[in-house]
Amino acid sequence: RALRTQPPTKRAQSGPPSALAGATAMTIKYDYSQIAISDKRMSEQQWLDSREKDEHRQTYLETKDSANTGFVEGLSGKIAGVQFATGDAPAGTIQISVVYTEWEEGMYAGVIAWNSKITARVVFSRDGQVVDEIQIHVEESASLYTPAPQQRLHTCGKKVGELAAHYILNTTK
Repeated sequence: RALRTQPPTKRAQSGPPSALAGATAMTIKYDYSQIAISDKRMSEQQWLDSREKDEHRQTYLETKDSANTGFVEGLSGKIAGVQFATGDAPAGTIQISVVYTEWEEGMYAGVIAWNSKITARVVFSRDGQVVDEIQIHVEESASLYTPAPQQRLHTCGKKVGELAAHYILNTTK
């Protein structure tokens, strides 16, 4: 298995001290409004409209859920003492927005294979004000051992969550 990552790129950073320091609750939401899917760089609606079969549309929806589940697993698995929820953050608390900007399901069909990829901006905000923002890119190889896009994108989402957790831990020391 070959999971490739690039170190997160800081796009905005609060502090010192970090606005993330001392947070005991963070709420996660997912944003697909800026997504560019495949090498054709389609919007989500264009991608869904271009699928010939319902099962292909269903696979995409499953990969989204799988990546998002992975993100929460990666984040919560690295950070103790913080409650994570999904939805809109209550006033005064940290909102984590995972803004997907590039997405490739990848494919494995024996002799033909290409990687699954996610690029996302992870935006940390409080009461609508951005306090920190990073960009993360991860890829998972498509192979005999990782044939399903749901599996690969779960791994990608989990790595995005782990890298976001490392960012939080490193900026709140």
